[in-house]
Formats: sequence, structure tokens, C-alpha cells
Amino acid sequence: MPGNAEKAAAMLKNSGAKAKAAGSKLRDLATDPEVHAKAKKAADEGKRIYEAVTSPKAMEFYRQAAELIKKTRKK
Repeated sequence: MPGNAEKAAAMLKNSGAKAKAAGSKLRDLATDPEVHAKAKKAADEGKRIYEAVTSPKAMEFYRQAAELIKKTRKK
């Protein structure tokens, strides 16, 4: 059994080092200004898309499309 205990201890030590490296990479990404700029750009684009889809003009277009589909199905 001493072999198993040593293997388990080595696995724990190795996984701790991997977790530390992953945490370090995550911290580097979180503090990178380029990543911040990309996230801000994606958020702004998402806001524009949401506003376009929920605008009154878009809602009217959806109603017209629904009416057309309804008429087409009745025939």
C-alpha cells in the first residue's frame, strides 16, 4: 500500500500545480486590456442587436410576417 499512498500524494501535488497554473492564466486574461476591449465590443454589439430586434419597427415587421404566414396556411 505504500506505493498507492505515494501515487496519491504525487497526484494531489501535480493537480495543485495545474490549478495554480490555470488560476494564473485566468488572472492574466482578466487583467489584459485587449480582452477587456473585446468584451466591451461584444457587449455593445449585443446591445445594438437587442435594440434592433425589440424596436417598434421590428415588432410591426414580425406582425406582418405572422399575418402573411397565417394567410398562406389558410389557402
